[in-house]
Order: sequence, then structure tokens, then C-alpha cells
Amino acid sequence: MLLSNDRRTLKLQELTAMKNEKLKSTTVRFTESDLHLIDSLQAKLGLGMIHVIRLAIRRLAESENLLPTSAATQKKH
Repeated sequence: MLLSNDRRTLKLQELTAMKNEKLKSTTVRFTESDLHLIDSLQAKLGLGMIHVIRLAIRRLAESENLLPTSAATQKKH
């Protein structure tokens, strides 16, 4: 069971890893309900919109056992 401080540490490590990745520009359209959920998560987690979206993608991939290996991440460059 993770303690509150452990969760914060893991979240900070994930955000640091996300910042170090190369970014590609894209456009995404959201429904009003999507934006409401994103806003709620931003307020609860104290994160920006892009960090909420990226974290959500990673959580879904993790739940589906689809997390990339470090080699797969480096291969896309």
C-alpha cells in the first residue's frame, strides 16, 4: 500500500520523465464533458492540462499492460 508521500514521489518522477521526452505538436478536440473532467483533474492534482492528459494515457496503457520499454521509446527518434 502506497502512502501519500510515496504517491507524490511517484507522480513527480513520472512528470520529470514526461518533461524529458521529445514532444510532437498535435491538435485534439474535446467534448464539454471531457473538458469538465480534465478541469476537475487539474484542480484535484494541481497539474496542467497536458500533464493530466499524458498521465491519463499512461494510466490506461498501464492498466492494459501496454507500457513501452525504454528501447521502444528510444526507437521512435
